[in-house]
Amino acid sequence: MNLMDTIHLHKNDFSKTERKVYDYIIQNPSAVETATITKIAELCQVSTSGILRFCRVLGYKGYKDFRFDMVHYLHQEHIEVNPENLFNQQISQYLSVIRQFNNIDQNKLNQLIEQIKNTKNIYIIGVHYSSLPAKHLVLGLQDLGINTYFAYDYMQASHLYNTIHEDDLLIYFSIEGNQNNVSRFFDLSNASENTYLITLNSKPKLSIENTLILPGYTLSKQSIVDLQSIVVIFVELLLNITQYFKIGPRQKSWSYFSFLLLLKMKEFFY
Repeated sequence: MNLMDTIHLHKNDFSKTERKVYDYIIQNPSAVETATITKIAELCQVSTSGILRFCRVLGYKGYKDFRFDMVHYLHQEHIEVNPENLFNQQISQYLSVIRQFNNIDQNKLNQLIEQIKNTKNIYIIGVHYSSLPAKHLVLGLQDLGINTYFAYDYMQASHLYNTIHEDDLLIYFSIEGNQNNVSRFFDLSNASENTYLITLNSKPKLSIENTLILPGYTLSKQSIVDLQSIVVIFVELLLNITQYFKIGPRQKSWSYFSFLLLLKMKEFFY
């Protein structure tokens, strides 16, 4: 699924204003390559806020990220398809997502790290494909000597959920952030301040105050498999940062340490 297919997929998700942007871009995708957000807003006859909302429905943090992928889409249409080109294209898409990790809400992330360090009991739930990054976090925290409990299906989670106390920490992984299956087995509608949702969806149906939105939602829609690698990378960053603050000097901020990690990742990929 390419970018234009993704835009079509979200057609019914757009508001009246966002639909104007949709209609214009579907007809004039090449305009995005050279137009600033102010110019594209003028062409669509909407405000720049309308452009930003349009981009966020598609899973982007802002117009710059959307424009980057649109330019990539426009140019790839003229490239002869061969395995090498497809492989390089996939690498570029993953690297684009990784670069967006610095857009994660750092205040909420720092808050989560503090609670991981200071909470006696940590409960982690990840069902189906979300169980892989959840299990990775459980094993990593246990290696750090941190007490954790894990559920990988809804039935098991419903029993585990009944043992959670107000002071315990709950981390729930869900790529889509849907609430249908969750509400059948346990109630997160009145989740405490110690509950965190980790998702790729910038507009999850599940409403939890402490929600960490990871980049990569559009890429997950384009993939033929359920995207887990982005969440696993986030978990590895989270574990490394937690270990750093648990056993090392505390004067360095998350921003500094994550920057070093991302720098190493860029060196590896390039």
